[in-house]
Formats: sequence, structure tokens, C-alpha cells
Amino acid sequence: MGRPNTLLSVFRPIVWNVPSTTDLAVIGAGPGGYTAAIRGAQKGLDVVLVERETVGGVCLNHGCIPAKALIHAAGFQKDIDHWNALGIETGPVDVDYDAIQNWKDSVVDTLDQQVLDSLDHHGVELIEGTARFADSDTLHVDSDGQNTDTSNDSRTIDFETAIIATGSDPIEIPGLEYEQDGVISSREILQVDEVPDEIVVVGGGYIGMEAVTKFTKFGARVKIVEALDRVLTQFEPEIVDSIQETSEMYDDEIYTSTLAQGIEYDNGTPVLVAEQDDEEIRLSGDYIVVAAGRKPNAAYKRLRLDTTGVERTEDGFIEVDDQLRTADDDIMAIGDAAGPPYLAHVAAHEGKVAAAVAAGEERAVDTEYMPTVMYTDPEVATVGLSEAEATEQHNDVLVGRVSMATSGRALTTDKTSGYLKLIADGDEQLLGVRIVGARASDTIAEATLALKMGASLDDLATTMHAHPTFPETLVEAAEAARGEAIHAR
Repeated sequence: MGRPNTLLSVFRPIVWNVPSTTDLAVIGAGPGGYTAAIRGAQKGLDVVLVERETVGGVCLNHGCIPAKALIHAAGFQKDIDHWNALGIETGPVDVDYDAIQNWKDSVVDTLDQQVLDSLDHHGVELIEGTARFADSDTLHVDSDGQNTDTSNDSRTIDFETAIIATGSDPIEIPGLEYEQDGVISSREILQVDEVPDEIVVVGGGYIGMEAVTKFTKFGARVKIVEALDRVLTQFEPEIVDSIQETSEMYDDEIYTSTLAQGIEYDNGTPVLVAEQDDEEIRLSGDYIVVAAGRKPNAAYKRLRLDTTGVERTEDGFIEVDDQLRTADDDIMAIGDAAGPPYLAHVAAHEGKVAAAVAAGEERAVDTEYMPTVMYTDPEVATVGLSEAEATEQHNDVLVGRVSMATSGRALTTDKTSGYLKLIADGDEQLLGVRIVGARASDTIAEATLALKMGASLDDLATTMHAHPTFPETLVEAAEAARGEAIHAR
């Protein structure tokens, strides 16, 4: 189910082969790139934004937004069971997956158009094409996709500052190349025409676990294959144990310590061949989804970084300082283009900082309190130090833990799974927050602000919260850490 490229709606006439100049050239119109372009224009810079595919990048068009839209739709399956338990008889329920996909696409289209309108409003010149550096002050933008020195349709742009915001691509595993029938990335699984009967997901990170969340609820059987000894290694075991205890969909079909080796076919159906405990296992599915992570390296080659002074780290990523400047004075890099953590909100934050620096301001990136969210059921959200990290760094640590089952709001919405944990030092200074539960993705915002503002347990405990709400659990956890909880158990 393809979607039209919406770039053309704000294109200005372009005269190719005629050099032009700009204050700021931004390469890539994903969350980091379009944010940097708009912020640069707001600060009075003349801005050119180059995009080879679709404004909004992977997050808006093929990742965060469409994935969360499908998770939202899938969640109604569980809610309908609750409605019937309450006495609201729904009768037989049919899922029109094609209609759900159309609705999801309409959400994406709406957000795409909002970005395009904002770019147009701020006077950002948007160019469709593939950018490459000619040198440290010059870009060539090829409209024919050739990205070569012999391209017939190339525009030359002289810039004062360039920001590389080219994002990242899915990692391809040897033996599981995408050109094989039935082998797809996390991008293509969001566009399937109907709910598959079976899916095999290679990779037990948040992308894989979110695939379980939505497709299991739609009726698919989802199998996760993870090379490490547990899934979700970026989260503490306590969090992983909590969500696996919540629902069998996160436990029954998970194969850990399992190495994917290749693809075979059984009457046209793809079969993943893997090894677990020195034994071969074979897992079939309508699709084999490779969700083993992302890498920005493909963009580096297209950009011709060797024509500039840009340097890369030992891990191969573009090296930047805390102002997002590369080793080349006139070139910056943000978001996935500069390496992990591959989060859209980090890219957008860095885009604002980079644009301010390009405009001559003294700004720097601060990711000390960077929230991380996973849209499983229940949701997971973290910020700041974990309990283990806090214990390593501080002599005394205070912990307040509240079960969602004690929350009035959770009970009234039938969302009682999970907990909220708050970690503070011996002086009651807030260090970190861990949430497993409904609306964790929203509640973590207050926790992030509290950490950023240097809040204490007393600050949280004495701040009046509306009742009943999910963020009330922050108050209860702060009081629990002080031995003064009213409802926590």
C-alpha cells in the first residue's frame, strides 16, 4: 500500500546547473532535518532543505507514527472485551484491516502536510534530490537519483553551514537479505494489505516487541528470535519480567540465545533457519521481519564525505562535539546520521540546537535526561538513572515503588498492570524514574521535567495533582520513598 510523495506540494521552480548560495543547507527532512530547517529560518537564516524521498523521514512515514497508529487500533480488541465485561454488549466484531491501513495513512498524510505547510510558512526552500558534497562549502543535488559526477540534472549550492540529517537504514543480516521473497524490514510490515497469520521477527528490541503488541492483538501469531539471552536488553530485567508476566503474548513465542542463519522455503512459505543450543530450529511465517537495529552508513557513502574534513569515530559514525559540529568547521550532523540512540525526539532536539549554533548562538546538546519509551502493552518509559546505576554512583539510595493497581485512574480504565518506580539519592534528590503501565509515555514527560529542573522528593510530593490521573503515581512514589505513602503497597 504505497503512499504518494508529498514533496511537490511546496516545491519552488528550480533552475538546475545554476549555482546558488544559502546560509544553511540541511540534508534530510526527517524529524531532525525539518526541525533544524524551520528553526534556522525562524532565526533569520536563508535555508535550503534537501530530501530524496518524503518529508517527515522514516519516523513520520514508515516508523513511529504509523506503528503507533496501528498499535492504537489493535488496542481496541482488548478494550472491547472490557466493554462486554462492563455490560456494553458489542456483538460480533470484524476487523477491516484495509480500512485501518487507510486511516493510518490519513494520519501520516495529515502530519506530512502540516510539516510542508510549516516549511512553506517559514520560507524554507525545499528541494527533491540526492545531496552530495563537492567540498566543505559546496553541495551538488542530483534530481535524477544518479548521485554521480556525470549527472545531467544537478544543482550546485554554496553554503555557509550544512547540517547532515540523513537518518539511518535497517541493518541487513547476512543470509536474511531483503531481496529474498518474504524477507522484509520493520518499514514494510507496516504496509501489508492484510493481517498475516504468522510472522517471524528477528530481533528482540523494542521494534520487535511492538510488532508483537499490535499484530498479536489483530490475531496473528508472532514469533521473536533474539541472539542474546533475553529480549529488550536496553531495559532492566525487572521491566522485562513485568511486561512478560502481564500477557502470554510476550512469552510463549520468544526464542532467546538463538542465531538466525538463513531462509529456506516450504511450498513458497519462507522458513527461518536458526540455531539454538547447538540445535537447528525452523520457524515459518508469512513474513520474516528483520528488526535487528539500524545503521546510518549507507547515507555516508552517498554524501561523499571524503570530499570534506568530516571525520568518523572508531565505530564508524560521524564524529560531533556537544554543539553537533563535525571536524569540518562548516558541517554539522544530527540525529541518526551522528549515530545512536536512533530516537526521533533526540533528532528533533539536536536539530533545534544545531540551527541555533548555525545562527551564531552558544548552544549545546544535553541528553542527560533523555526519555525512552516503548509502546508495548503495558507501555514502558524510563528517564534518568536506574536503581542499579544509582546504587553504583551513590552511597544511599531511596526507592519508591507504586503498583498501578492502587491508582484510581488505572482502575477506572481497566489498566492496572505495571508499576511506577522513583529513585532518589540520600538527600532526596530525584535521580530516575521507571514506569511500566498505561500512559507511561505521557507520564514520563513530568518525570523528565522534574529531573531537568533538579526536583526533590519533596517537590514532587507537595505538588498538587489532579485526581484521578495517571501522573498521581509520581506523588505516591515520592511519598513511598520517604515512608509516607497513602495508597502504595
